[in-house]
Amino acid sequence: MTKIASSLGLAKSSVLTILTSLEAAGMVSRTDNYYDLDVGVLTPAGGFLRGTDSISQFKREVAAAPVLSGELAHLALLAGREVTYIARHVGREPLPVTAGVGDRFPASITAVGVALLAQLSDEQIVELYGDLERLPRWSPRSTTNLSTLLAKLNETRAAGYAVDDGETYPNVFAYGLVVHRVGNHAQDFSMSVSLLLDEATPKRRAQALEELKGVRDALESGNDLR
Repeated sequence: MTKIASSLGLAKSSVLTILTSLEAAGMVSRTDNYYDLDVGVLTPAGGFLRGTDSISQFKREVAAAPVLSGELAHLALLAGREVTYIARHVGREPLPVTAGVGDRFPASITAVGVALLAQLSDEQIVELYGDLERLPRWSPRSTTNLSTLLAKLNETRAAGYAVDDGETYPNVFAYGLVVHRVGNHAQDFSMSVSLLLDEATPKRRAQALEELKGVRDALESGNDLR
């Protein structure tokens, strides 16, 4: 409970009240002072996934795209300083760090995360990361400080897409794009395609990016590209 309270920036008494309610609802289980997710979380999670038509359309569009269909593609949401993956397409053998549905990766080094962070202002980024001396480092190319992250986000805003050039995994190049969703309570998500660096020729990168933009446009319009 202490770690949860510290992570959320809340008093332990407040966290205890929340966790007690979640335990009563079957969302978490407690052993001494340690908490784990319980099977109750599957009900809202399953409802969310069933009710999100965009996930099904994402999978259809990626599977129909000549380049994307043979690569790894993901759909993710921003959750603080991390991204939560909500869908994936596996068109090749998964890499050791390939995210599965429900996995959380650092937003600062992933293409999906950077695309979403770029929607925030620099002031919001400083507030989000200002207390960290060092950002998560998963490879020698990972962005590890706030000033470099701010510069990368400015480049992302100018380009209209995010790039992960070996930051999450040394031999992987990825593009990330935001998909804007309609509605006051609809959270934008982002999607990415990951290419092996030794296969990512300029032509294949360009094709992958154009196909990813096409999938984005189809998801935003609600029209099936086929």
